[in-house]
Amino acid sequence: MPSSQHVLKLSTGSLSGLHSSSSPLGYGYLTSSSARKYALCGNEEGWGPLSKYRYDFTPCFMDVWVSSVAVFGILFGATAVWWLLRRKQREVIAKDLHFWGKLAIIIEIAAATALQLVFQILNYRDVWAGDFRFWTSVLTILSLGMIFTIQWLEHDRLRNPNGVVLFYWLFTLVALSVKLRSLISQQIYAEHTPYFVAFCAAYGLSWLEFGLEWLVPKKKSAYQAIEDEVECPIEYATVFSILTFSWMTPMMKYGYKKFLTEEDLWNLSKRDTTKATGTVFQEAWDHELEHCKNPSLWMAIFRGFNGPYLRGACFKTISDTLAFVQPQLLRLLIQFVASQRNETPEPVIRGAAIALAMSAVSIGQTIALHQYFQRAFETGMRIKTALTAAIYSKSLKLSNEGRASKSTGDIVNYMAVDTQRLQDLTQYGQQLWSAPYQITLCMISLYNLVGLSMFAGLGAMVMMIPINGLIARLMRKLQKEQMMNKDSRTRLIAEIINNMKSIKLYAWSSAFMEKLNYVRNDQELKTLRKIGAAQSVANFTWSTTPFLVSCSTFAVFVLTTDTPLTTDIVFPALTLFNLLTFPLAILPMVITSIIEASVAVGRLTSFFTAEELQADAVILMSPVDENGEESVTVRDATFSWDRHTGKNSLKEITFSASKGELTCVVGRVGAGKSSFLQAILGDLWKVKGQVVVHGQIAYVAQQAWVMNATVKDNILFGHRFDPIFYDKTIKACALTEDFAQLPDGDDTEVGERGISLSGGQKARLTLARAVYARADVYLLDDCLSAVDQHVGRHLIDNVFGPNGLLNSKTRILATNSIPVLMEADYICMIRDGKILERGTYDQLIAMRGEIANLIKTISKQEEAKVDDAETTATESIGSSSTIDIDTAAGDTEMEEMEEAQEHLTQLQPIRSGTSKIKTKRAGSVGTLRRASAASFKGPRGKLRDEEEPSVKTKQTKEFSEQGRVKWNVYAEYAKTSNVVAVAVYLIMLVGAQTAQIGGSVWLKNWSEVNGDSGSNPRIGFYIGIYFALGIGSAGLVVVQTLILWIFCSIEASRKLHERMAFAIFRSPMSFFETTPAGRILNRFSSDIYRVDEVLARTFNMLFVNTARAMFTLVVISISTPAFVALIVPLAAIYYWVQRYYLRTSRELKRLDSVSRSPIYAHFQESLAGITTIRAYRQQARFTQENEWRVDSNLRAYFPSINANRWLAVRLEFLGSVIILASAGFSIISVAGGSNLSAGFVGLAMSYALQITQSLNWIVRQTVEVETNIVSVERVLEYSRLPSEAPEVIHRNRPPISWPAAGAVHFNNYSTRYREGLDLVLKDVTLDIKEHEKIGVVGRTGAGKSSLTLALFRIIEPSEGNISIDALNTSTIGLLDLRRRLAIIPQDAALFEGSVRDNLDPGHVHDDTELWSVLEHARLRDHISCMTGGLEAKINEGGSNLSQGQRQLVSLARALLAPSNILVLDEATAAVDVETDALLQTTLRSPLFSKRTIITIAHRINTILDSDRIVVLEAGSVKEFDTPRNLIEKRGLFYKLVREAGLVDSVR
Repeated sequence: MPSSQHVLKLSTGSLSGLHSSSSPLGYGYLTSSSARKYALCGNEEGWGPLSKYRYDFTPCFMDVWVSSVAVFGILFGATAVWWLLRRKQREVIAKDLHFWGKLAIIIEIAAATALQLVFQILNYRDVWAGDFRFWTSVLTILSLGMIFTIQWLEHDRLRNPNGVVLFYWLFTLVALSVKLRSLISQQIYAEHTPYFVAFCAAYGLSWLEFGLEWLVPKKKSAYQAIEDEVECPIEYATVFSILTFSWMTPMMKYGYKKFLTEEDLWNLSKRDTTKATGTVFQEAWDHELEHCKNPSLWMAIFRGFNGPYLRGACFKTISDTLAFVQPQLLRLLIQFVASQRNETPEPVIRGAAIALAMSAVSIGQTIALHQYFQRAFETGMRIKTALTAAIYSKSLKLSNEGRASKSTGDIVNYMAVDTQRLQDLTQYGQQLWSAPYQITLCMISLYNLVGLSMFAGLGAMVMMIPINGLIARLMRKLQKEQMMNKDSRTRLIAEIINNMKSIKLYAWSSAFMEKLNYVRNDQELKTLRKIGAAQSVANFTWSTTPFLVSCSTFAVFVLTTDTPLTTDIVFPALTLFNLLTFPLAILPMVITSIIEASVAVGRLTSFFTAEELQADAVILMSPVDENGEESVTVRDATFSWDRHTGKNSLKEITFSASKGELTCVVGRVGAGKSSFLQAILGDLWKVKGQVVVHGQIAYVAQQAWVMNATVKDNILFGHRFDPIFYDKTIKACALTEDFAQLPDGDDTEVGERGISLSGGQKARLTLARAVYARADVYLLDDCLSAVDQHVGRHLIDNVFGPNGLLNSKTRILATNSIPVLMEADYICMIRDGKILERGTYDQLIAMRGEIANLIKTISKQEEAKVDDAETTATESIGSSSTIDIDTAAGDTEMEEMEEAQEHLTQLQPIRSGTSKIKTKRAGSVGTLRRASAASFKGPRGKLRDEEEPSVKTKQTKEFSEQGRVKWNVYAEYAKTSNVVAVAVYLIMLVGAQTAQIGGSVWLKNWSEVNGDSGSNPRIGFYIGIYFALGIGSAGLVVVQTLILWIFCSIEASRKLHERMAFAIFRSPMSFFETTPAGRILNRFSSDIYRVDEVLARTFNMLFVNTARAMFTLVVISISTPAFVALIVPLAAIYYWVQRYYLRTSRELKRLDSVSRSPIYAHFQESLAGITTIRAYRQQARFTQENEWRVDSNLRAYFPSINANRWLAVRLEFLGSVIILASAGFSIISVAGGSNLSAGFVGLAMSYALQITQSLNWIVRQTVEVETNIVSVERVLEYSRLPSEAPEVIHRNRPPISWPAAGAVHFNNYSTRYREGLDLVLKDVTLDIKEHEKIGVVGRTGAGKSSLTLALFRIIEPSEGNISIDALNTSTIGLLDLRRRLAIIPQDAALFEGSVRDNLDPGHVHDDTELWSVLEHARLRDHISCMTGGLEAKINEGGSNLSQGQRQLVSLARALLAPSNILVLDEATAAVDVETDALLQTTLRSPLFSKRTIITIAHRINTILDSDRIVVLEAGSVKEFDTPRNLIEKRGLFYKLVREAGLVDSVR
């Protein structure tokens, strides 16, 4: 080409297309020739695509773009019209100016296009119908008609502009902008002005239409306006808003101005709710169970949630492909820069096009990548939610066999850890195909650059695969080990927290602390160190792989070819190697994640396929009508707790109970009374026989299960509130006085496990729950044992007895209480799992069998006692302040009947159709209708246990810091991490980055030398130094990882865990009473996990990326100094976006973590009360409550993951600006004649392409660090908890023999449970002499248990003191005090472990001593029968021993304690009469004669032979004297004794 023509052509290479040539160059848009050289194109320039005469497209090719947009509009528009008509409802929305304006503009654009068509026909006279340009205009008019239709329809069917319309206008504008430049370049404005004006009019109107459609909001209907308030904006966001995550902006803005609270969060969309995802998963899992022999959880998850995930895969493909377009563009850019030094430089428009293309590719990649991420996270969220719901509902169905191998801690772990593993996998899962795809693309691109030399790189990669495989296998093994360690630590912590009271009473803190430290330091952290070492080796192989690939490729290239290794090969290749780093680094993480997930899937599959309750264990039938009809029948049935062992718990049971009868089941400890009731509930495996139950069941468990809610909620238990019957229930259950004492009456929060109620209150609360349910069959498991005797009498009269509220019901009561046996219609005795005797009370007494003997052991004066009981029963109504219920005589019955008829409308009748009551037995309250279920209004109002404690209630709100994490938390973390190690780590980091940059600069110099010489001189020298720099950099990375893990992170987490554990052990009991166990567990599980494993990784990523970004900016600034001017504004924008994001994100993360605790707390609570929930058939309600709690957590989690996407898209746009700026400045610089070398541009651009990733990671990791450092903050908060008094006060230790005598003296002693609460003991003065046996009595809540707590200093005195053997106990250490006292507490706390661990956790006693105490505690026979003797396994909470046997273990512990003072806190409450008698004998034996014994009693008979009795009332000592004197005084004690019918026993 002659140079003058080249100069002319070059002049058209400007950005705008304007040029100075007076004549048009080439053939313009409106020219045509009849020669028809080209099919469908009448223009001389043909199909091009590039014109020979200008730097421009040919006219025909130009219109290919315009027509493509038109075809897109027609095809996709037709689909949109069909969708709008078929799928969308019309709403009433008035058509406003905005609507008519948009349609008018479309008509005007169509008119302008039609005008262009006319000009085309006039100018293409011979060929118009055969020319593509004419048909382009026709297609455009047709597409405008389609868009017009959509915009008409969308007005009243959509809340947002249709996506097809928006994309149509966007693509149209891009195509028309390029066409406008082309028309200017062809000088059409001069040649064909009317056509140019028509085109510009259409172009301008298109911009206006696009603006109106996209930026001006549509009119909404009134209903939509209301919905907008709470609905998530993604539901009605435009397609651009979805692609750029702009729908998140309102929340980001709000969160920047104010701290977000739960009320500010949007509602979930229907498809994301727990109910929806849970149903989807359940259907998929049921399909697996039906159709597969070995059901696969993987398949179920895939079947349920593959839709969005597969759509995400399409976006991922686009993103990966675009990533590999960049190196090709970089090569073109380097060639462009190099050409500027030649005689024939390329035009500026080409450079500008390359720079714009690089930026556009970067933006496209960003959008695709984050759409993929959003779908991955959404799928992960749905999977986790669905699994959480499935785990919850499965745990409600587990049988005993299924539960046996899985402790509560394990099941909570499935929900907390394993579901999280599967959620994490969704983020990495796609990499499984994406990484190989990226590697393949990379190899193809490299082949185009360096030819066969790329196989050397491939070889280096393949060589590294088995090494990576070995490391991955090792990591898997270590991870598995770590999971087990974590499980055992979580289990231990859970037990410690749940039994902290016992640990304190027994002074076992140090033994358990040692146990915990062993699991933590010698098992968990040891494995973690190994994981850290393996991680650093893995890091070395990953970081050297790309470098080895590049090194070997370049070495082979220069050695085998004559082509010089120049900059346009080196830098695109380097960019490709950098792109290779990601899939290579991610693959091992993917493998690890898959391994972790497969372990989790294994655990979950075994859980989901665990045995469920026997479906046909109990046949449920409709309620019976007549009194005396059988409502429970058991025929020849045998039951087993675990059918696999072959041991049967109950054998050949035949039993029936009828409506209106009270049946009592008696038997010794461990005889099978509770098992019998649970067999009727269907909890035991039925080996043979039949169990039939008519109607609804209400169940009262032996260990009262109380929910963490208000007292009222506990009684209503999901039934509708009926004030009249509610009051009756409370009076009958003797709760009126207790409510008066509670801080907020029946609105008092009872705290976790009913912590703020006494044992007796809990028992009566659960009884009230049963009464209120108005069921047909009542199963009552020893509910009298925890209450005082006079209260027991009241309950018999008003609840169970013939005149009680439940007299028309079937009542089956497992009990050892004699007074109730006299009221029973029927009694049966169980021994060794068989029914030995049965009959009425009189029959059995006459038979003189086992039951008669049992009763005789209690009272020698049988007749006297019976008479007494009968006379006092009537008196007690007047005498007892608790009892103020009317006796159910005839009048009341009539009133109740009428009242019942009135209320029948609001409460369902017992049976549909029978509203008249058939039978009216005298004294029968025939009007107890079934309680109706209340409609579910969310779990007890709101997340009450965490969020809003009531005025005086005990539970504290979980403290959630607001605002930035304080710097002192970072400082504290650095300090615990070892500051020197941190400094060394940072030096290594900078060294590694410098070496890496050095390698790239060295390559630049080398390639420039090659380019100048035209060959490859001094190969060895250049390769050697390049290799040294690369390996040096990788070596420093390894050292840096090792230092970070082993010397910083693990060290810090060891210290932090130790400090927190120590603080927890030293916290006063009030802390455990006001803090749900779930919350403490959360700190020990998820917070410690973050400190252990996440934080170090996050800090590392943050520092590495910050260093990388800094170095990149330096390199770009050196190559194009003009870029420095951009750094400040870019940094300002970057900082602003980051702060904007940080505030909102931090609050969302905090809301997320605070709303997560209640899920686990509720789950643990449900697991504890599973039998009760099932008995009341309330599974659906609890499942719904679980769903509600999970949903409220998702409301915070969903915006928090999208906030990350919102940020990333904005930061990557900044990255695209940096790419555009550094490319643009390079082009301006070389076009302006500077001598910038192609090598420098290549180096700067290859780093600029990486900066997006680094910038993104920096903010992401900053947030991660802030989020995870919150865990350090939470751990530190717990490690600074207020502590009890010191364990040992060295200068004031008691003598070794203390307390030698055992005299206890209370001096004006007053105490309260916590600051701000009322006194529970007031001015107590007692003088207990040595070896005295003291009984403490009083009504529930009188302060009996507080007395023991005071003695052990579980609660500290407000004034006064307690002295033992004249030594003030407040002046010595707690350990010295508690070790010298022995106690048998009310709740026998047993731990998972051996019998030895339970008796003697510190392992200080030998076997002989242990067997001896077991002998005295009547446990020797049972323990020696268990496999392993002293090493026999005790399950979590002692579940494989009966309640009575657990109490005996406590006795054995007390016998071990070398103390002269023994406290019995209602110790024999759960023991049967026979065992109680044996125990009493033991306690009165010579073994205890030298001890001072303080007994707190429910059963008056157990303390009648005490030396003196203390009578407490409302925290004050009312009476203190010998039993005989007190009876004679006829005061409070006399009343209590009379109510129990034991006056004659004392006389």
